[in-house]
Amino acid sequence: MLKKSPTIFFGVIFITMSLLSGCQMGDSSQMSKSEQRRMQSTFNSLQESHRAALQQFKKDSASMSDDIKILYLQMQEMHKQMSMNHRHMMSGHDNKGMGMQQDNKQMRKRRQMRRQIQNRMSREWYGQMQSMHNQMARRHEQMSHPKRARQHRKMGEGYGKMKKMVPSNDESSKEPVNENADPAFLNGANLYTQYCASCHGTDAKGIGKVFPPLVNSKWITGEKSVPVRIVRDGVSGEIQVSGKIYNGTMPPFKARLSMAEIAAIINYLRDSSDGDHPHITQDDVIEISKTYQNRNNPWQPEELLGE
Repeated sequence: MLKKSPTIFFGVIFITMSLLSGCQMGDSSQMSKSEQRRMQSTFNSLQESHRAALQQFKKDSASMSDDIKILYLQMQEMHKQMSMNHRHMMSGHDNKGMGMQQDNKQMRKRRQMRRQIQNRMSREWYGQMQSMHNQMARRHEQMSHPKRARQHRKMGEGYGKMKKMVPSNDESSKEPVNENADPAFLNGANLYTQYCASCHGTDAKGIGKVFPPLVNSKWITGEKSVPVRIVRDGVSGEIQVSGKIYNGTMPPFKARLSMAEIAAIINYLRDSSDGDHPHITQDDVIEISKTYQNRNNPWQPEELLGE
């Protein structure tokens, strides 16, 4: 009986490992183990900062203004949703338990598509947390709280780093769409509460000097393309609402909301505003999305009103 050569044995191992790594190298949606560790380490650090910020807030809440108190409550709710999304995203990058015998090409493709969707959702969530902390930093600066302002500014920077860590060079950039869906059958009020109330208030009338009201706002009741583009891609810069100036960044929602859901939320806000404003259909959102499908950054206010 012939003995197996050590050279042949290690050669087989090398080829096998090369094939396995090749499968991963061809998947641009997958984070490497080292990238996963760096991402989780950054997240854990931000978790500690979040707890410290809450402890400080509880200690000094009696001296805080009402709008700051509301912001902290909304931040906690937003943080819970973001953390849940983070866990889903990280589990999608952990392929432990995936045996080669069941890991066929079709299954790999499905996992890759799920990762791409979750990656886009995660980038939006981290961007939203970044925007929230930057807004809170500005509010603390206005109230002469430099230490707390620096704390939130640093947390905003941390979420900005996390956003950049998520793979973004996937091929799929289409938003969720159901050709047979009708926004009229969706509960726009519930969708607003789930996705928008944390910043703009349960009554859509804004929060203090930080987040603008949405009802009776030209940014919502105006030409259909304006609110659709804002919800899809976000908006950044100085805007005027009801005679007040707001300066900040609203993150995009096109990875988290379907076309019909975008229409349902906007229709709910248009119905809640004074006057008679035509409803937006899913077809409207589809056509507007096709026109601006290559848009990858928030709109500037002058771009929205300039058309």
